[in-house]
Amino acid sequence: MNRLSARRGPLTLALTLLTAMLLAGCSRGPAETDVQRILQDRLDPGAEVVIVERIDSMNAAEQGETWLVDVEATLRFPRDLADVAGDLGSGKSAEGPLDSLGRLGLMLRFGEFEAGETRPYRARLELIKGQNGWMPAEGEGASR
Repeated sequence: MNRLSARRGPLTLALTLLTAMLLAGCSRGPAETDVQRILQDRLDPGAEVVIVERIDSMNAAEQGETWLVDVEATLRFPRDLADVAGDLGSGKSAEGPLDSLGRLGLMLRFGEFEAGETRPYRARLELIKGQNGWMPAEGEGASR
């Protein structure tokens, strides 16, 4: 191997790595904090029944203008089912009929839960990057 070939090898490798890093930066998907916020807004915007405590893992793939994000999260219930149901019956925390229906739907979806209990949760989100950041795309896929 001549001296020119010996020098070109590391330089070519360095340029290839730099190009790959720059290209990867061009198509960055949503961050965990974006996904956590969107998932919280989707499940319980007021965080009265369930809180998205953390994102355990996520896999994002660009699909044209949208991104499909498979996410595994840990949910935490700040209050127990009886406490939430009691608020619905007394009208304490409900802002209106739609708010009450949303809470009732969460209670039916998750069944019985205790205050402080955590559960794993999986979902597939379809997201799009807007002027103000990441948001659900129209016709977003349902959770699984």
